Amino acid sequence: MLTKLSTLIFVLGLLLFGYRRIFSYLRYFQQEEYSNRRFIAWIREKRAFDRRGSAVVCTLGIIALVLPGEWYGLVFSTLAATALWCITVVIEQDPRTSGKLKLNMTQRARKISLVAFILYALVAFVPLALSCGSCGGSQNGLAMTAFFALLLVQSPALFLIASNKLLWPVEKALQDRYYAEAQRIMRQANPFVIGITGSYGKTGAKAALGDLMTQCLAPTFWPRKGINTIMGITRAIRETLKSFHHFAVIEMGAYNIGSIKRLCDFTPPKAALVTSVGIMHLERFGTPENVYLAKSEIAQALPADGILVCNGDSPNARRMASEHRRAVTLLYGLDESAGALDCYASELAFDDQGTRFVIHWKGARYPGRTPLLGRPALSNALGAFTMVCALGADPAYVAACLANLQPVDNRLVLDRKPFVSFLRDAYNSNPTGFEAALDVLKTLSAKRRIVMTPGMIELGEQQYEQNRRLATLSAAVADLFIIVGNTNKDALLAGLTGASFPIEKIVLAENREAAFLAITDRGAQGDLVLIENDLGDLHEGTVSF
Repeated sequence: MLTKLSTLIFVLGLLLFGYRRIFSYLRYFQQEEYSNRRFIAWIREKRAFDRRGSAVVCTLGIIALVLPGEWYGLVFSTLAATALWCITVVIEQDPRTSGKLKLNMTQRARKISLVAFILYALVAFVPLALSCGSCGGSQNGLAMTAFFALLLVQSPALFLIASNKLLWPVEKALQDRYYAEAQRIMRQANPFVIGITGSYGKTGAKAALGDLMTQCLAPTFWPRKGINTIMGITRAIRETLKSFHHFAVIEMGAYNIGSIKRLCDFTPPKAALVTSVGIMHLERFGTPENVYLAKSEIAQALPADGILVCNGDSPNARRMASEHRRAVTLLYGLDESAGALDCYASELAFDDQGTRFVIHWKGARYPGRTPLLGRPALSNALGAFTMVCALGADPAYVAACLANLQPVDNRLVLDRKPFVSFLRDAYNSNPTGFEAALDVLKTLSAKRRIVMTPGMIELGEQQYEQNRRLATLSAAVADLFIIVGNTNKDALLAGLTGASFPIEKIVLAENREAAFLAITDRGAQGDLVLIENDLGDLHEGTVSF
């Protein structure tokens, strides 16, 4: 009887443990967009296995063998259940209220977590009850219970994967319904669609283009922030596209070959803006040529009388303009050395208020300024200028409207403070953007310049070399360099030490919070800190359960 009571208490502790641990894993699963394959790869890479719960149940099993007896079993199972409760409720933070990206309990997240917990509970009760029954109160009953418990505390992630698979038919049917509804709304509104893609810069270009289109031509719909997947765009269309929108600017992200084609089938573009074709997300595509093929799907989707605007500073975007010419094909850029440009900017100057420039378009000069900082941001604005003018807007008026553009969050946003100021460029750093951020940092006034970065990711086999190279460039600009996390620590250290950057001016921070503490400790009035990239929970540091 006491053995069964011990088992019941222990099972209750396991259930609470599993309930909370499912949420902990679900946060990462959600950030991997519920991809079972990528979630499993992340668990393996980060070795995100349970340690605390396993230590508790192993200890319980050993004690049960060393000190057999029903009363001992009752005492130690109670202690073990309490320990499991403390691990998940007291020691570990609730992922729904903590972390860089908190667990967003959407309807899909609720369903996946609920089914995962039901599966977990069923598996917890059945074998544990059998183990108890088979032992019939023997002194080994609790030890066998501990053995099954060890399997369970390691398994919440597996139950999430199983739940996701079980629910997929339901989720697919729901997505199909929303997709059809969004298509119906698109047909009724019938906007002129402009697709945007690029290895980087597409979100900034989308914001600039949507803003300029509305100011210079007609009401324009565009999904805010970095929404660039079919389901994200589907939701934006269902919620915000209206019949008065004459234009729609759609950001099209590529996650593999065929991604952009599917988006083009969903929202067929009549014009396209290509901001760049580089090596971002190389890990997903395998080769730079595959990146090009994936991005060029947007140009192939244009009708013969469509408008194609490409960044002439990007060799592969220039190649795309050459291989997929349409009735109107235009190149824009900041550097004419690679070939002729239909629209370009010169006389660039950066200061705290933004960027001054002169735009050259069809033989005329249009001086202006914008609060945007950095060559990539100005390049995006220039691409938007070219597209809006190609659609018939007055170039002088468009140039004037560039002064009204606002920086996109965490993309070279200057935040002046009385003590330490920040240049925030924390969103998805890439080699071109990192280099441009250093140029801006070098230009802006400051007593000391500090670079704080975890480096860049998703660059495939080039990741080490690109991080090493940018660290070397940083050594010529920075007075203090803070390396965040371990992901690119070796490459960044190699670049800094290779450039003879003083070792005492390098700070190693375990994570973002530790980096900010280092700034608090070592910062001085007049310092300017470049925050270059901020890796999500999936990539920053180790994961400990």
